[in-house]
Amino acid sequence: MAYRLTAVVDYVNRPRPPFIDDPRINTVTDTHIYAGPAYDRGHLAPNYAMSQLYGEKAQRQSFYYSNVVPQRPRLNQLLWQRLEEVEIDDVAPAHSPLWVLVGPIAADNERSTDPWGEQDKASRTPAAFFRIWVARDDHGRWQAMAFVVPQAVRGDEPLDEFVVAIATIEARTGLELFPALAATARARMESSPAPRSRFGLQALACNPARYAARWRDRGPIRLNFDRCEAH
Repeated sequence: MAYRLTAVVDYVNRPRPPFIDDPRINTVTDTHIYAGPAYDRGHLAPNYAMSQLYGEKAQRQSFYYSNVVPQRPRLNQLLWQRLEEVEIDDVAPAHSPLWVLVGPIAADNERSTDPWGEQDKASRTPAAFFRIWVARDDHGRWQAMAFVVPQAVRGDEPLDEFVVAIATIEARTGLELFPALAATARARMESSPAPRSRFGLQALACNPARYAARWRDRGPIRLNFDRCEAH
């Protein structure tokens, strides 16, 4: 999944549409995994960015199950949401246009050409998710920052704790990313984790979650963004 972001200029309040099957795909989604409290319906392309930048139709399409993945609530509502918010509110306006690649990562023993693995549907939940920001620097060269976030997170960790090399994502997913880049440019962009200062992430890494108040007295793990220290 990939999408393009720029700054949001004029906010439009749009109600959230229902989750539905993608009419372009001849399949019915098995939604039983979302029936209990274990997993949320997590967006790949975010509702807010799609609605504000691309309008009502794009927002409806972001609620197709083809854009939805099972995510643990602390991931979906806290850490993943923090990445989405930093991405659209801070990174995209400063580095426009910003390209974003997102997707699931299967458990190591399930990886195959099918990123969801070959096991029974009931066990096909991603072990983690990747997110990659790509934009041109001041010299016109492509620069990137990649993240791998596991399902099991507290939610108040520093965002830069999850920065990895793009090569790590390729190894874990079997995907070949950016094949059109020249070999030297590709190696420069993919071989090592980005510096934490890139895209201003280090200053944003401990931003609290928009929905943190919902978790104040929920569960044994209490959020404390004051303990968050960017690396």
